Amino acid sequence: MEEHGPASRPELLQALGRLRVVLVDTKFSPNLGAMARILKNLGVADLRLVHPRAELNKEAYTMALGASDVLDRARFHARLPEALADCGLVIGASRRHGVKRRNLLSPRRAAEMLRPVLAAGEKAAVVFGSEDVGLSNDEAALCHWLVSIHPGTGFESLNLSHAAAIVLWEINQAIREWHPPPPRLASSRNLENMFQHLEQMLRLIGFIQEQDPRRMMLSVRHLLHRAGLSEREVKIIRGILRQTKWKMDHPGQEVIHPRLRGRG
Repeated sequence: MEEHGPASRPELLQALGRLRVVLVDTKFSPNLGAMARILKNLGVADLRLVHPRAELNKEAYTMALGASDVLDRARFHARLPEALADCGLVIGASRRHGVKRRNLLSPRRAAEMLRPVLAAGEKAAVVFGSEDVGLSNDEAALCHWLVSIHPGTGFESLNLSHAAAIVLWEINQAIREWHPPPPRLASSRNLENMFQHLEQMLRLIGFIQEQDPRRMMLSVRHLLHRAGLSEREVKIIRGILRQTKWKMDHPGQEVIHPRLRGRG
């Protein structure tokens, strides 16, 4: 992913390519097609069907409307654990509450949890139960978290594809708008070692005036502190300083990369 902006289209599709949608015990064939259409619209290609009652028939392909390739690639599993075996995070969709249905998330919060997992290169899954009974308690227990859609209107009756569209849209948007955390800042100890090293070189080349060395170094410190240097950037600066000193001590010699010194 980019370091300073939202995901580009290739990065978005790459992250969404690690997301798996698992449908358990789906009852109606048209819903399989509608789900395929939703998945393709929102960039998800991995569809798994666990012991479906519905068939991938003409009705399913008619409803897919341009997303028949998603149905063609769908993989079948006899049991839910098989479909989730290689996933690091599993979120199930549930409309029911109860003692056995905790760890409930809103679609947006679920998307926020999935975002870093997918961006880090790990696989994750969103599981939807059948249209009539949803996920059983045993199936819900296999999910690390449950996502539940509550619009607050008093009417909460969503078709399977409607629910999937809401959840997958939030995931799509979360990844598109993702700004990775900045790299870990260099430690105070490493910064001080760098400043001492830098001051030695600046004295050596006559950049620092001997009558007032602290004033110049204070300006240099302020400049580099504003940059918010990472550990890697501090190493790069110190590498430049070491290479400069080596070149000063070996005038006229061919420049040798530091990593190659001492080799055959």
